[in-house]
Order: sequence, then structure tokens, then C-alpha cells
Amino acid sequence: MTTTQRAVRLNGRAGSGRRIAIAALTCATAVWGWSYMATVWLLPEMGTASLVAVRFVLAGLLMVAVRPRAILSLGRRHTLAGLGLAFFLGSGTLLQVQGQHYIPASQSGFLVSLFVVLTPLVARILFRTKVTRGVWGGVVAATAGLAVISFSGVALSIGSWLTLAAALSYSIQVSLLSEYSSPDKVYGLATLQILGTGLIAACWAIPAGIDLPDTPAGWGWLTYSTLLATLGMYAVQTWAQSRVSAASAAVVLACEPLFVAVFSLLTGSSLAGRTIIGGALILVAMYLVVSADRAVPPPLADPLAIPEPSAAPGHPDQVGHADVPGPRAP
Repeated sequence: MTTTQRAVRLNGRAGSGRRIAIAALTCATAVWGWSYMATVWLLPEMGTASLVAVRFVLAGLLMVAVRPRAILSLGRRHTLAGLGLAFFLGSGTLLQVQGQHYIPASQSGFLVSLFVVLTPLVARILFRTKVTRGVWGGVVAATAGLAVISFSGVALSIGSWLTLAAALSYSIQVSLLSEYSSPDKVYGLATLQILGTGLIAACWAIPAGIDLPDTPAGWGWLTYSTLLATLGMYAVQTWAQSRVSAASAAVVLACEPLFVAVFSLLTGSSLAGRTIIGGALILVAMYLVVSADRAVPPPLADPLAIPEPSAAPGHPDQVGHADVPGPRAP
């Protein structure tokens, strides 16, 4: 097999893996959309800080129990990345919750959704990540859809600034995840991120006391939130973002409000016209991101790769390639 044929095959596998990752990330947003409903039902029994702390700490401890050495095997670079992921995910969650004390839920939802725009900018600044025109189109369409769904006017206040800080934290977390996640580090990174987020939330919740559910139904929803929405889906996100860019991931994550609106229909809520229009724009954004997955030229030869043994004189692979230079030595 020639180098070009091998590169084409690898590019095909990468494109297929990217589409699978986008589908998996979409499923995660659906689970989180239903988790929002579970949170609404749990809040009368548990405070927000207690809910975040308990679900993340329990999920993290379960992951450690399954693979005790997963975090230790990360290495210094990925351990620091995991701590950063935990810090920004935990900070974003707490800043968003604190901001909701001062502004309406609709305004909070719109301001948090700005992480879709901030993520490609943050990834560009931190890691010089290039964003294709198709993905930029998806970012614009997703932001417009989120604005149609949740925008009802913004009056700048302390709550607005706290929520904008939360959006920035989420965008940094998504950017870090796409940069540092790799298939062999998924479990360890997800464990460190989840456990660290839970410990940050616990530090905030402990002074007021940790609340637990009072009813069997409450424990059931807490179990769902811990095992599926936290342990399972943050592991899925970590895996998926080892295969898609931060900007693409942000566009897919914008589907969560759409799933919340759809699931609200199951509980008797009506679907407003603006939600339908906004949802259509988000679906357009998804299409743009998926269609941006085009074939790319074969990569340049890796100067650090071990060269393959040259063919014997007269071997067919040598015919017509005498003047093709090999990779330069480092």
C-alpha cells in the first residue's frame, strides 16, 4: 500500500470516527436535557449546591472504585489538564447557579449559551485552533437559535456578569477537553474532571449543609443524575472530544436546550413558536458541522516516524518513485 493510499484510508476512518463522536455527543445532550427535568424535580428536596456536589462526588468515587489507578496513570501533563477541566467545569456551574439568584432563567439561559461563540475564539487564542467556514456557520446558526429560544432582553447586572463568566468557564473547559483528550486517557481524564468538580461544589455546599432526597422518587432521580447524566455522559463527552474540535463540540452541545423543550412536552408544557424556530436553526447548525467533515489532503510525512524498510531492487514499489524524496531527517 502506498503512502497516499494509507493516508486516504486513515482520513476515511477519521471522518467516520468524527461522525460517530458527533452522534455520541448529541446523545449526551439528550440525556442532559432530560437531566434538567430531573433537576427541577429534585430541587425541592435538595439545594442546587448539594445536588451538584453529591452527584459529581459519588460519580467520581464510583469511577475511582472501578479503576483505582486511572488517575495515577495519566502523567503530569494530563493530570494538570484534568485539574483544569475540573476547575473550569466546577467554576462555570457555580457561577451560573449564583447568577440565577439575580436574573431570570431565560436571561441566564441566553447568556450561558454564548459559550458557543466563545469556544472557537478561546480555542484559537489558547491553542491556535483553526475553524472552518462550515463550523463558523454552525456557530452563528446555533447562537441565533439559542437567542430565539431564550432571549428576552438583557439588562447588565451582577447576575449578568456572573453568568457571562460561567459561559467563559464552559468555553475554556470545552477547549481544554478537545485539546488534551485522547482515546487512551478518556477514563482518567473523565474521572479527574468529575471528582474535582464535585469537590469544588462540596466546598461551596458544606457551610450550609449537604441536603439529601427525602423520597424514594428523589433517590431514583439522584441515581439517574449520578450514573447516567454525570458518570456516563461526561465520559462520553471526554471520548467524543478526542475526535472533534472544540468549536464543533460547542455547536453540538447547543442542542441541550432543544432537548429540554422537547422533553417538556412530555410533562404537559406547550411548545412555543420561537422554540420551533430556534430548534430549526440549531438543526441547521448541526448540519453545517457534519457537512464540514470533508476529505482533507494526505498529511505530510512525520519526520519523527520510523522509516519503513526500502523494497529490494526491482521491486514493483520502486518503479516510478526513484525521484520522490523521503522525509527529511529531524
